[in-house]
Amino acid sequence: MDQDINWYIDRRLVHEFHTSERKSFRGCRRRWDWIFREGFYPKLTPKQLDFGTAYHKAEEVYYAPETWDMPREVVLEQSIRAFVDKNNEQRKIAHDVLMYKTPEEVDADFDERKALGIGMLRYQHEVISPREDQHWRPIRVEIPFMVPIPHPDTGEQMWCRCDACYKKTTDWHGKTTENWPEGGWAGLPVVYAGRLDCLGEDDNGDLWIIDWKTAARIPDDHSFLDLDDQVGSYVWALWSIGMNVRGFIYHEQKKGYPLPPPRNKNIRLGRMYSVKADMDTDFDTYLKAVSEGDTKAYTDGLYDTYLNFLKSEGQIFYHRAQIHKTEEELLNLQRDLGNEVLDMIAPDLRIYPNPSRSGWGGCSGCAFKEPCTEKTRGGDYEYGLETMFERREAYYLREEPSTDRKSQQ
Repeated sequence: MDQDINWYIDRRLVHEFHTSERKSFRGCRRRWDWIFREGFYPKLTPKQLDFGTAYHKAEEVYYAPETWDMPREVVLEQSIRAFVDKNNEQRKIAHDVLMYKTPEEVDADFDERKALGIGMLRYQHEVISPREDQHWRPIRVEIPFMVPIPHPDTGEQMWCRCDACYKKTTDWHGKTTENWPEGGWAGLPVVYAGRLDCLGEDDNGDLWIIDWKTAARIPDDHSFLDLDDQVGSYVWALWSIGMNVRGFIYHEQKKGYPLPPPRNKNIRLGRMYSVKADMDTDFDTYLKAVSEGDTKAYTDGLYDTYLNFLKSEGQIFYHRAQIHKTEEELLNLQRDLGNEVLDMIAPDLRIYPNPSRSGWGGCSGCAFKEPCTEKTRGGDYEYGLETMFERREAYYLREEPSTDRKSQQ
């Protein structure tokens, strides 16, 4: 990496792009503009993001390299504590804001999240980890990175001269001139940045990026991972600075865990237990419950059909995929990233909404739905922005900057 670029990165004098911004830009330019250029953020984080953040805190503790050889039962309890602490922190913020909810509703919501998270963590410890974590070990968790983005046509470093970069430059330069590069202002270097959940090493000494996701349901088709932004670009980022990373391990866990089936209020068709198709249970859990709690019906074969269903079509509670990336793929990803960034920093970029029902541009779950609708109608959308949102720096700029600098050493 060019030493001059390191100088800028060490001081965070860069225009940085993250996967979340790339997806937002493609989803809806109006929303992207309000978030990433105007700095409008919802006062209250969406429920699903809050839960994911708390669960990541727990995973960070569970997969900490320094405790990997400790008794896993002990580490599990530490992991649960980290989740509960984050849940309580989020609960306090929700109580302070109290948007559209009473204090009792807030507590009920966070109590539900707490029980769900603890159940998922115990399931991971008892079932997932013994199956999946035997042939690798974590090297480091929560790893920030920041790497230069080359121009897709020339291969040279890209520079940005947008208003935000100019302000960042003058703000910093006004404080000190120490080691300021000679010559005119070329702008700030464009970089790709992010944070890896975990970097692991397998039994063969190969490095893998590991990422944890939680989801309402686990999809049947995982072919999207071959083209996923985060999967490919994170591997490219480490590869571009000379690290021999083989690929990406994508771990997705359902927001749920296997539970014993509920008893019917009345015996139905000779069965004491429910046979509903959408229950959060699995073959082993259900088998244990009915064989011990309704032995005669089980012996008579009254649960055979449902047990066969669970074995072949039942709920999927987690999925772990291992995605390899070739050098040719990484070079193509580098070019695509560069082209996309050129669009985002173009001085004549046009801003417009992209209405849709689902996906990153989906309107139904968009926090900006009301001001966006008001702007389309020609109304006072600015009032909605000022009352429903608050201006602040991007989430990645509010993090401790020294952590990012350490990742470059």
